[in-house]
Amino acid sequence: MDKLNNKLRAELASNKDVTIIKELSWHLPLISYEVSFARVKRLKMDILMKMLLLAFQEADIRRPAALAEMLFVEELFIRDLIDKMHSTQLIRLDAKGYRLTDKGHGHLEKGIFEEAMEDGEDIVSFSAAHNAYSLSEEALEENGKNLPPYRYAFSRSADTGRIHELLTEEKNSAEDGYQVIVADISSCEELGREYIPCIEFQLYDQKQDLFYARVWNTRLGAWDELLEKQIEEQELVEWREAMKTAEPS
Repeated sequence: MDKLNNKLRAELASNKDVTIIKELSWHLPLISYEVSFARVKRLKMDILMKMLLLAFQEADIRRPAALAEMLFVEELFIRDLIDKMHSTQLIRLDAKGYRLTDKGHGHLEKGIFEEAMEDGEDIVSFSAAHNAYSLSEEALEENGKNLPPYRYAFSRSADTGRIHELLTEEKNSAEDGYQVIVADISSCEELGREYIPCIEFQLYDQKQDLFYARVWNTRLGAWDELLEKQIEEQELVEWREAMKTAEPS
């Protein structure tokens, strides 16, 4: 960490007009969640399924054998297809026969069929300071735990709606003839907290008469403009007042 501090300090000091007023180290808290999510395979509805749904929509049919006769298809094949549509809640059975559910009407109109797949799992990290979620493949970092926390960090509960949006962006995929869709979040459990070390420099550019902040985020391996802006919005007036107070009368 000392080596990194020296390198960053030298980079900033290379501008002769810039003075480092203050240097701080603190940690940025990051919460990790173990997320399970339901997935479905979405594909174009085949002609036989479409014909069955249309038949159930237009007529009172209780017996698969009647449909098999009508369509010249093996009864066993018709039964299998009816079982699949029933298990995926496209149809229901009442006293008069098979009926389309709202879901069945919607899928028939769109010409699609969705089939449940095995659930997926991922680790999602949340930075309250950035108000941002991201997928995480790294082990939990605790090397910044002994540093003080970022002074503008705050707590938020997990937003499963936004986690769903993230997984939709990252995990939805198109294969040959079908799509894999993240349908829903099954569970979201806090896995642990990470402590990301950050190095803050408070600076004054004498030539431009300008105060500003630079924050090195060690997880990003880069200057973090969002954190810099947060600090500047809260403290620039205070820094200037401090400079005026320190000036000789």
